Amino acid sequence: MLYVANKNSGEIIALPDKDHDGVADTAIVAASGFNKSHDLAFYNGAMYVAEERRITKCTDENHDGIYETTSVFIDNIAKGARQPGGGHDTRTIVFDPANKKMYLSIGSSCNVCREEYRAIIEEYSDDGTGRRTLATGIRNAVGMTLHNGRLWATNNGSDWEGNDIPPEWIDVVRDGGFYGHPFAYAHGIYFDFNAHPEYHELLPLTSEDSTQVRSMKQPAALIQAHSAPMAIEFSNASFPPQFRNGAFVALRGSWNRTPPTGYKVVFLKFDNDQSTTASYVTDVVTGFQPDSPNPKPVWGRPVGVAADLRGNLYVGSDDITQFIVTISPVGNPSPRKEK
Repeated sequence: MLYVANKNSGEIIALPDKDHDGVADTAIVAASGFNKSHDLAFYNGAMYVAEERRITKCTDENHDGIYETTSVFIDNIAKGARQPGGGHDTRTIVFDPANKKMYLSIGSSCNVCREEYRAIIEEYSDDGTGRRTLATGIRNAVGMTLHNGRLWATNNGSDWEGNDIPPEWIDVVRDGGFYGHPFAYAHGIYFDFNAHPEYHELLPLTSEDSTQVRSMKQPAALIQAHSAPMAIEFSNASFPPQFRNGAFVALRGSWNRTPPTGYKVVFLKFDNDQSTTASYVTDVVTGFQPDSPNPKPVWGRPVGVAADLRGNLYVGSDDITQFIVTISPVGNPSPRKEK
């Protein structure tokens, strides 16, 4: 069963495919009434829905696929911030069963600015207590996932520094790590503070600012600026050999770059399953921004990726055209219907 969060409607949609033919049999509203429901996670038999200011725990008492009971699991996200809501309003959650933890991404309220309690990733115990800041300087980590005990994130970089700055990063989230926002990018390269008034307002830099920038590490991968990386999903043993030891990342695409970039799914290849530095990044799903024989308008913006244990990749678009497509490995036989 594939579950999808619809941020606009505040619903969680279930898409059963009982005959395994790659097409959803129907669309079921599994839960509703959420405010900007961006992400969901399943943990210990319950479904958790990430909203802008809270996380809601949902339970399915009679196991019919409809989550009848809801309760507030975490409330007042970004409490203490100058602007708790607005700005980057997506929230992403990941549970870590081995360590009984939950991680929450809280995007910044601005393009670049000094702020507290935002542009961070928080850690909680899996009962919702013990809130603490795990990592800072993370402008907007829309995508997060757990792989081999490590938390990974994708980040949306800032604007108004030109077409190629800053490159978007994908990396392991380190406890106490600083990832550059709002002062620097990549491996500790400072922004041009005269490029735009928003950057100039960050001056003067303090010794603490400089210390944080010096602590930055080389990311696992850097990709084209303004690509807007979204969900990240590591492959599994059911994928063809060339797509093992790696991760798929959805790129929603730029809104203010000339020419536009993104609008595709890329694959980060690693030398082995324990590596934290990508050996290369390659396109795997394109065509949402046709470029031949004549340039055509963008018709889809990938945001979600998910993989199953049959080698299938699911890609969702939330803008221009809303859809979910199933992408199967080349050469796979037609899906066999169960009797």
